[in-house]
Amino acid sequence: MRTFIQKILLTVSVSLLFTCDSPPSSGVNKPDPQYPCAWKGGDTLDFLDSITCPDEFAALQGSPIVQTVSGVKTVKVVYEISSKRLYYVSSGRYWLHFDFCSEVLNYGKSHALFNDEQYGAGPERLYYLANVDYYSGSGIYTVEFFADDRISVQGIKTLFEAVKNSSYFGEELKFFPNSTKMKAHLPSLSGVPTVSEDELYGGQKYQALNTGEAYGWLRRVEVSDAGSRNSGRHDILIVNGLPLDIPVIAGIITTVFQTPLSHINVLSHNRGTPNMALKSAWDDEKLKSLENKLVYLNVKPDTFLIREASREDAEAFWSAREPSKPVTLECNDYTPGIFDISQLSHSSVSLVGAKAANFAELSKITMGGDTIPVPEGAFAIPFYYYRRHLKKAGLDKYVEWMLSDSLFRSNYNRRYTLLKTLRDSIISTPLDQSLTSIVEEKIGLVTGFSSFRFRSSTNAEDIKGFNGAGLYESHTAVKGDPDKTVSSAIRKVFASLWTMRGFEERDYFKIDQLSVAMGILVHRSFPHEEVNGVAITGNIYFPLVPAYTINAQLKDISVVNPPPGFTADQLLFHIYSSDAFTNPAIEYIIYSNANGGIPVMTNDEIVLLAKWLNAINQHFYIYCFRNSGIPYNLFSMDVEFKLDGPGRKLYIKQARPY
Repeated sequence: MRTFIQKILLTVSVSLLFTCDSPPSSGVNKPDPQYPCAWKGGDTLDFLDSITCPDEFAALQGSPIVQTVSGVKTVKVVYEISSKRLYYVSSGRYWLHFDFCSEVLNYGKSHALFNDEQYGAGPERLYYLANVDYYSGSGIYTVEFFADDRISVQGIKTLFEAVKNSSYFGEELKFFPNSTKMKAHLPSLSGVPTVSEDELYGGQKYQALNTGEAYGWLRRVEVSDAGSRNSGRHDILIVNGLPLDIPVIAGIITTVFQTPLSHINVLSHNRGTPNMALKSAWDDEKLKSLENKLVYLNVKPDTFLIREASREDAEAFWSAREPSKPVTLECNDYTPGIFDISQLSHSSVSLVGAKAANFAELSKITMGGDTIPVPEGAFAIPFYYYRRHLKKAGLDKYVEWMLSDSLFRSNYNRRYTLLKTLRDSIISTPLDQSLTSIVEEKIGLVTGFSSFRFRSSTNAEDIKGFNGAGLYESHTAVKGDPDKTVSSAIRKVFASLWTMRGFEERDYFKIDQLSVAMGILVHRSFPHEEVNGVAITGNIYFPLVPAYTINAQLKDISVVNPPPGFTADQLLFHIYSSDAFTNPAIEYIIYSNANGGIPVMTNDEIVLLAKWLNAINQHFYIYCFRNSGIPYNLFSMDVEFKLDGPGRKLYIKQARPY
């Protein structure tokens, strides 16, 4: 089948609206066949027992509840086992399968029991439940079940055949095994045509990463300049590639797809700014016609709207949405000493910074008698030494003068120059020898490791309303290496508090720059990692369907800042069922292209990670965020992990609220 027709509507206000039509009725390069519709339209449509034409599909369709990719339309299907009757259900009328079964088929039990029984393998099962999905990029229709459905092989065959025999697209229908549970059935499903992730997603042209609205001036920026040019907070960038970093901007459109946990999308998520990918964006004539004009952008899961906007509307939007309340951070800069992780907790943010404080809290977690596997040799350097270092060189006065300079905030080049001078001065100022000696002695006591990571830990990150991911820098020191000394690593981390991206992010969120300070988390580094990854202890696509979102990649190929052309494993580990850890349902969205399409982690490794994710989420919620006002089912943590060395030992490197 051909792809959805993409309409581009050009109005008198020069607006562009990209939308997806209902499924087309022809094959590629073939005349449109005629599909006479059994349903004549006009009446309210609750369900049909067959789909005889594209108009009927369009009348029933909606968006998937868990929308992991764009350009997908879905129709729910219910097969009643006793009557052998199939229902194509209106997604607009019935949001859940449960709703339809209760209202139309007179299912009389609770929603919770419905979920337990009707996705289970017991004798109480009355229905086979699935979706028929249409993928616009590839033009493929699929039958898909819930990733953790315990449906039998015969159940899959029965429902698939029922759909095939009652739909106009039946001869082209495919079964999409969307999880490890579904893939396990494949050897017994001979005769049922299947489709892979690559076949479904390969033709995708549009990707919504962070949905939402923005007003700004549309700018086309080369990817090499996206992180450094003088882009303003009211600019929306079109970038011909995926930049490693972006300044504070109103929104971004890239020409290459991103991972949901990439640095660019994390920044967009934290700022509440739209982020999307459109492969044709750089050369699109309609978008070019809006270049350097004030526009309104609305990124939606399946489409986006962009049009010319008025200054009045933009000013009202900015006034209502952008941070306006000044924030002064707590800073204990009067307590010296090097702190073992066991001496700290989540409440130590004002002393050592959020990264070190959260790491200390993380290290307290146990599971079944086992202590959480965190990097060895960990300790923290408090804010005292950063402030002392600046005061020693008179740089505390320089910071005050810089912030009061009349051109500093208004002139990009002036801001860039003064911040660079500050960073260079911090690095060139000799470090207090007593601090160097204490830290060298500390890492000298850690046997078996010669390389240590000095990680930025500020009071301006991982706090309520301000994530701060990727704003600061970490550096490595190696025992006995004159080019990678402890003194050099510490000074470079201190200086990274004043990167352009760090300053501008704090400035946007109205954080008092004089209240910010840099601490350091130290632990052994990972020069031999086999896998690196990021996980969210929640379903970022639809939080009400419980799952962990995991991105993983080979060795040191970054997940959050991937090199051009690299994709990581992206998967959901479903925790819907009580036996999630013993009978896992792992739903892969995409596979790493650095590993030949083979998952970079084994199922056992993913299960072990998921168990620790569960323990992390519970611990931080109970002991740190119970009074945050967020219900547990919507609370999640952002976790970094590694598999290290030939034995691929799991390490949890970081945890912070998502």
